[in-house]
Amino acid sequence: MAMGLPVFAFATLSMNICRRVSVLCAVTSMLSAQGLPSLLLKELLPSDALIVETADLHASGGKNRMLVLWMRGPKKEVRAPGPGFCGDFVYGDSWVGPTKLSLIDTASRKVLNTISVMGPAYDRDPADSFRIPFWVGNQYYHVPAVNSKKEGKPKILHLQDLTGDGIASEFVLFMHSACGIVETSVLGYQTLSDRVLQYPVEGSEGKEKPQITMWVSQVFGMRPTSPGHWDFTWGPGHGTDVKIHEQVSFDKVRQRFVARHTTTPIQIKWKWARQPQAHFQPINQS
Repeated sequence: MAMGLPVFAFATLSMNICRRVSVLCAVTSMLSAQGLPSLLLKELLPSDALIVETADLHASGGKNRMLVLWMRGPKKEVRAPGPGFCGDFVYGDSWVGPTKLSLIDTASRKVLNTISVMGPAYDRDPADSFRIPFWVGNQYYHVPAVNSKKEGKPKILHLQDLTGDGIASEFVLFMHSACGIVETSVLGYQTLSDRVLQYPVEGSEGKEKPQITMWVSQVFGMRPTSPGHWDFTWGPGHGTDVKIHEQVSFDKVRQRFVARHTTTPIQIKWKWARQPQAHFQPINQS
């Protein structure tokens, strides 16, 4: 480092200069973001914290902010050899444990707020745990580089503009529900409050009273029609002869997603199978 100064000393000196010379601010933010994980996060977070990923938010509003996704004393889960099951598309090889998202002020080197990822634990996992993959396929999480099996190291903090405010500061987490079906949730940095949060979803169907939840099936794993808006139809299958029309938009006033689900029965045409071992077989769905 320049002049023989340690990274943290250089960053502190640059912060002081930055208050007087605005042109250095962007450089200072970059150096702070690079230095924080190795030098200061261990002091800011519990001793048993495993830092999964960090993301610099300087471009998301101009403040010296950093997202930190971390876990407390997680257990490493690696898939056994063999065909596996469909949940492997979501979890792959993963860390299992209490999962947190923190917002760091890189200028003052303070934790502004921390939230726990809210979601039911998978299968027999501890009640307060969540699964974060460290090696997985690219069906759900963003995997920048994949091998011949289409697997690789995911970028969990794949920041996007999911609220339609023009700022890429949100990301999606996934939970396995059934083969081909995932529960999805949006987390990220809220510029209005200068906090991180897990965004609520207000869901309703027909004349039912709206319900607030943090997770919704499929929605945030689909490509939005425009930032903050989703409109698509899907079928859950698994013996349910219905299709579901999802209309979701972000309410900027109430800072929540509003989802309207419309479920419609599917008419299935049947024919009698000639094979003696079979019974009824569907020939097409409309």
